[in-house]
Amino acid sequence: MIKILLNTVIRSFYKQKAYSLINVFGLAIGVTCTLLILIWVDYETSYDQFHEDIDQVYSVYENQTYADGDIFAVYSTPAPLAASLQEKHKEITHVSRMTSVWGKLGFSVNGKKYIEKNGKVVDADFFSIFTFPLLDQLSDSLVWNRNSIVLTESFAKKLFGTKNALGKSIQIDPDYKLKVIAIVSGPPDNSSIKFDYLLSFEFFREYWEYNLNDWDSNSLYTFIKTQKGVDEKNLAAKIKHHVKEHLADSNVDLALQAYEDYHLHSISPKRAGPIWYVQVFVLIAILILLIACFNYMNLATARSEQRAREVAVRKVVGAQRSGLISLFVSESIVFTTIALALAIVMVELLLPIFSDIIGRELSFHVGNYKFLLGVICIVFFTGLFSGSYPALFLSSFKPIQVIRGKFKRDSEALRKILVVIQFCLLVALFICSCIIYKQLNFLKDSDIGFNKNNIVYVELLDQYKQRYPKFKEELQKTKGVFWVTAANQMPVNFKTSTWDIEWPGKTSDAEEILFRIASVDFDFVETFEMEVLQGRAFSKQFGEDTTSFIINETASRKMGMEYTIGEEITLWGYTGKVVGIVKDFNFNSLQVGVKPLILMRNPESFRYVGIRVDDNVQVVVNRIHKIWNSLYPDIPFNYRLLEEDFGYFYKSESRMSKIFVVFTLIALLISSLGLFGLVSFITERKTKEMALRKVFGADISKVSILIVRDILKWILLANGFAWTLSYFLMEWWLTGFAYRISIGLGVFVIALFISIVIALLTIYQQVNQIAKVTPAEILKYE
Repeated sequence: MIKILLNTVIRSFYKQKAYSLINVFGLAIGVTCTLLILIWVDYETSYDQFHEDIDQVYSVYENQTYADGDIFAVYSTPAPLAASLQEKHKEITHVSRMTSVWGKLGFSVNGKKYIEKNGKVVDADFFSIFTFPLLDQLSDSLVWNRNSIVLTESFAKKLFGTKNALGKSIQIDPDYKLKVIAIVSGPPDNSSIKFDYLLSFEFFREYWEYNLNDWDSNSLYTFIKTQKGVDEKNLAAKIKHHVKEHLADSNVDLALQAYEDYHLHSISPKRAGPIWYVQVFVLIAILILLIACFNYMNLATARSEQRAREVAVRKVVGAQRSGLISLFVSESIVFTTIALALAIVMVELLLPIFSDIIGRELSFHVGNYKFLLGVICIVFFTGLFSGSYPALFLSSFKPIQVIRGKFKRDSEALRKILVVIQFCLLVALFICSCIIYKQLNFLKDSDIGFNKNNIVYVELLDQYKQRYPKFKEELQKTKGVFWVTAANQMPVNFKTSTWDIEWPGKTSDAEEILFRIASVDFDFVETFEMEVLQGRAFSKQFGEDTTSFIINETASRKMGMEYTIGEEITLWGYTGKVVGIVKDFNFNSLQVGVKPLILMRNPESFRYVGIRVDDNVQVVVNRIHKIWNSLYPDIPFNYRLLEEDFGYFYKSESRMSKIFVVFTLIALLISSLGLFGLVSFITERKTKEMALRKVFGADISKVSILIVRDILKWILLANGFAWTLSYFLMEWWLTGFAYRISIGLGVFVIALFISIVIALLTIYQQVNQIAKVTPAEILKYE
């Protein structure tokens, strides 16, 4: 049987080289796409799965309800929450708070200085909740205090030149000397929590002077671990009103998110989270694989008349239909196996490019049992599915009819339906890719309310903030520097927020309006070229101006005051006057839109220095570097461009756009192969008719027109389905943006034009090939 099978496959390759190569190549493309997507999906779904008892770990988050009915879901929670939850609910066995270090810390080790930012502040139970193995530690139980620090293995080697750093000291400033109490295995790439070092909350409380007993400040993440078998819904219901028990006027309801959903699932009801991308591209992988199978069916049956005599001879010499079905299915599996071998080579070549597109370090190993199992399933599914219809069709030929030249015709409707599906996917992908691309360009080019170009900013270390006035003075004298200012946050992402604001005429409905707060220096408005609609910006002409506030248009509307300038407002107990209203500007992604904003002056909180420079950005940066080195000789100079930071807002959408483009091109190629199969099938049946027309002097272009008319109606039908599908899908996607484009007719017309051009080129190639054959060659056996 194996010998017969191999002879059949070899003969098929030899007699129909072009079609065999197209079959193998089409299947290889489909399998390659499927493998690439499955490797990515396996990586995404493996996030955080290395933690032991992950089904018992939860993230506690807040649902904040505001006056307009909007629910704002955030992971930030009050500092006392963790211990309070554990004390009240016995089913919670471990709790840990977590936050990133606030700014950069200057580490001094053996006379060398390092500026480090990738650190977390956690509680001692952190290691009982998450599985980051302790490789070495000073004692059986961690002595976790203000002077403790835990390093990852790689970070310890960076600081001390050796992994054996236990008991060694790290100086942060004259008042803080930390002892390395443990070395931990570094977080893997598929970990949602990444860090180089861990600090205690005792250090956090003293160093950043943070009140860990304040229920009204949401700054920390809270994680819990429960007993085995605890019902998540019951526990979530128990803790829902926990914050309100401590703050009577709170608008916060607590909720739980299973930590295994932390990476892929969003807590916001308005966002689907990365799981949406995973599901979409799994669907695309399946569809592309199915299209590849449909192509095989089309191409295998398109040359059915050439294999009819082979089937007839086999039946005459005693072959049974079941045996022929097994033979043709086995032949399909062999073709799929050859395609798989080619696909594995293509995956190896394309994986680095694919990894770069999606921003992940992907890898695959043929020896991985999960990979092998997946490959085996793909081979058998593809082989059985793609070979099933050709096997059933070809094995049904009657020998006597074949000898008389009467062939059974297969279902043209099925064949055309397959092509409709293929082109429907192609057109839908093309339309979606164009709309996503246009939306991203719209966001990048939109007026955000200030000038983000040519803004360079650097981050100050807490222990060196007192040198900022001198730094600003030197910068203002530098050629190419126009404006210099400072802030606790750059306007790329104002995160600090509060509803603890009072103003004249404030109503009960306005109690739960969330305002964003930013502390800025003089020249902030000028540096970012914002427009002052009323009043003035902060100015040295009015002293320190620390009792003045500037608000944006949205804040003015929310306050509902007829005359806002000169009115007093109270923020966090501090009372001051509104001295200016600036035009609304976007300090978040345009998906979010503008929120109420209050600007104040608090020099103690400045963390970033923003500098507007001329068009010779790099030249001016080099000058800034020299000034930095003169004032901060021990601190490496690092800078960022504000314009580049805005690109990070749309990073996931940009990646999705690139992947859509890639798969659109692949769908274009595979669909063209499918159309090639259909046209081959139709023209093969028209061959004798075209030959006879030529004998009698007729123009075969009339036959070509009939074929074009027959194909185009199915292409138009495919476009109709694709237009409907892509329109509703993109309308749903665009609702996630506060600023969006409208979907015009142009992109649909372009998609229709491209699909028609592909169809015409394919038909022309096939008809032209037949036209070159002399009628005598076609009719010599008639």
